[in-house]
Amino acid sequence: MNELPLPSERHHLDCALALAAYARQHGEAPERARADVNRVFGLGAGLNDDLLCYAMLLLAAGRLVDARAVLTQVALGDPDKFPAAYGVLAAVFKYFNAGLPIAELAGFAIDAMLQIYQTYPQRPDVQSAMLDMLLYLGLPNECEQVLSQADPGQFAVERAELAAYRARLNEARGDCRLSVVLLTYRRPALLRHTLHALREALAETDVELVVGVNDDWPETREVLRQEGVNRVLINTANTGIEFYKQLFDAARGEFLIEIDDDVAHFPAGFDRQIIDCLSARSDLGLVGHWPVGFVDVQSGAAIPPAPALHAMDSVIGLPFGFGPVAGACAGLRRRDFLSINGFSRGALSHVSGEEPQLIRKLALHGKLSGVIFDQGLQVYQNG
Repeated sequence: MNELPLPSERHHLDCALALAAYARQHGEAPERARADVNRVFGLGAGLNDDLLCYAMLLLAAGRLVDARAVLTQVALGDPDKFPAAYGVLAAVFKYFNAGLPIAELAGFAIDAMLQIYQTYPQRPDVQSAMLDMLLYLGLPNECEQVLSQADPGQFAVERAELAAYRARLNEARGDCRLSVVLLTYRRPALLRHTLHALREALAETDVELVVGVNDDWPETREVLRQEGVNRVLINTANTGIEFYKQLFDAARGEFLIEIDDDVAHFPAGFDRQIIDCLSARSDLGLVGHWPVGFVDVQSGAAIPPAPALHAMDSVIGLPFGFGPVAGACAGLRRRDFLSINGFSRGALSHVSGEEPQLIRKLALHGKLSGVIFDQGLQVYQNG
């Protein structure tokens, strides 16, 4: 995908971006850095605001425990500062990576929020933040508990979202064996090649193809028409990979496999390999294929694969690495996707990809992620 737009509903992504910018700029231009972070978090010049900025610097230094203690202190001591403190907490558990364990990132917010909520259980802003965190984590029963203590006339959006979440969980059984989800943007030639390669490689027969189009090019529509793709969602506004939310919601397979629109070659039976890995290991969440290399779009020259920093193992006799998953070709169980409440309460963009969000949310439900190596996946690349 060659797109850069940020989603209109940021879900604390603006907080994460502001924190990252503050950490970069503080040493060289502290006044400008402070002004920018003040704007995003609504800070002024009070002591608690200084403490909040101090907590941000602690985060940049990887001192999560100390940062959490400061944020909790600020929120408990001055509850009017709670929204700013929660913005920092949410940015961490939704978007921060930095090589830290997922459980540690979640615990960073959960422990603080439980303490704050127990102190101020009737404050609407605290209740709202708890619901945001619980809906993101995929904890419907805990959401019900918070809503039961809230004013019945409040949180109509959260109540509706929770009802829809539970309804999806009750319809978790797939209507077909496999849904292949693909998002494309202004690359009709590569899209045509990818669709051809996909059909040649698929082993499953009970398959639906769900294609999202992020452009208004007639050439793209013509490729889809000629290739007989009948499940097409159009988004001429191009909201970027945020559109994946609608595509995954539309998919009805027992298993969901996401592919990119620039795949040069799929391994034969790649879909069956992913499904068999997931079927063999209940603790696996997201399983992908790691590219053996890339192909230059212009010259056709081979480009070496990206370095793999995985914990190597074997699953169903295939070389397997636990760790990062490339979204060019990766799949999961639909029931797992529904259990984690999908992409709810997170933003998808070029700085917050769909694979890291899936890995993060699945990990919070005890699921591991990883990739199959050396099967022949190749992806086109510019230069």
